[in-house]
Order: sequence, then C-alpha cells, then structure tokens
Amino acid sequence: MTSPDPELLRAEFLGMSVRHRDVGQDRQQAALLLAQHGERFDLTRLEFAEGGAMLSGASGTELVLRPNQTAAAGVMSLGFHEGRRRVLALLEEGLGQHVHDELWIDDITLVAAWDTEDADGARRYLTDRVLGLDRERRELLDEGDDQAAHGLRMWRRLGAGSLECAIEPLHTDPGQIYVRLVYSQEEPVANAVAVGACTVAVNEFLHGPLAAFVRARTRDI
Repeated sequence: MTSPDPELLRAEFLGMSVRHRDVGQDRQQAALLLAQHGERFDLTRLEFAEGGAMLSGASGTELVLRPNQTAAAGVMSLGFHEGRRRVLALLEEGLGQHVHDELWIDDITLVAAWDTEDADGARRYLTDRVLGLDRERRELLDEGDDQAAHGLRMWRRLGAGSLECAIEPLHTDPGQIYVRLVYSQEEPVANAVAVGACTVAVNEFLHGPLAAFVRARTRDI
C-alpha cells in the first residue's frame, strides 16, 4: 500500500471565530453589510438571533455577528490562499463596525481531505500504516467487522496557542482521509491580520509535520 500523494491533500473549509469586548449589534448595520458586500462574498440571507445576526450564502460562506463574538467561514473551492483571503476579508468587514483593541481567538478551524486514489484506501491505510494495528488488536475493537474504521486525535502546542488534530477516514468516502485542525489561543492578538497569520501557521502544519507523519510508514502488518 503506497503513501498518499501530498499533491492530493487539499483544504476544503476554513472558519475563524474571535471574541472581543461586548458591543451592540445593530440590525440596520447588518442589513447594510449584506447590501454592500453580499455580492462580493456570495451572501444572500440574513437572520437575526441571540442579540446578533448571521449572514450566509448557498456556497457555504457565513458571517456571524454577536455582541462578544465575530465569526467568518467559507469553503476553499479556489484553494487555501484565495479562500483564506476571502474569509479573512469577511471577518474584517464584520469586525469593522466597531473598534476592537484586543481579539481572542476562540478557534481557527481548517478541514482538509486527502484522496488516497483507492476506494477503501483511507480506512486501510490509517489502520495498517499510520496506527499499525495488527489483526489481534483490531479484533478486540472490531469484533469481526472487516469494515470497521480507525482514526486518531492529538493535541500539541503551536506558536502561542494549542492545536487539536483529528485524522480519520471520511465516513461518506473511505477512500478519502479526513483531517480537521482546530487552533485556539488564550493570549489576545491586536487585530484580524494577526488572526490571519495564525491560519497560515495552521495550514503550514497541515502540509508539513502532519502530512509527513501520515506518510511515514510503520512496520508491515
């Protein structure tokens, strides 16, 4: 079984959520934001709830405005760098209604899929090569289920924050490895630009250490 091709590891979703001091969310401002930037970001719907608002579109783009939190998210159909630029710009528009001296990163979520080019490759590769589970240990968990899938989760420090990593077969397509990275940071940052720099660090970890870890072969089973 060959290691997955690093060229086939692609980001699919990016979300950024930051906390800030409480601010009043004005419904008229949210409606104006939709009118001014809806076409630019493919936002077509506006809903009010929890003292704030959510703007969204059919392509998966979202902007959530709450008194003490602003979040933006989008799919990476144009690749990570273009997708990151759009999500970060959307976050800046959401924050731009108020002056924020400090921001706290609740989470930066990056979701990626890695095609193994094998209909059952992700399930078998993670079990046999990444986890190195022999048949005896698999049977303790699987009770004879040949289709059982295994993954792993890990936590580590990354820069000034912490990173949670989940790696498992994609349930709807066991030929794809599903990767979910969630970064958070207790120390505040000055602005959205600093938040954007953290997204770059998360993506570099995905394509650097984490990709190397997945591709490193264990002993043959």
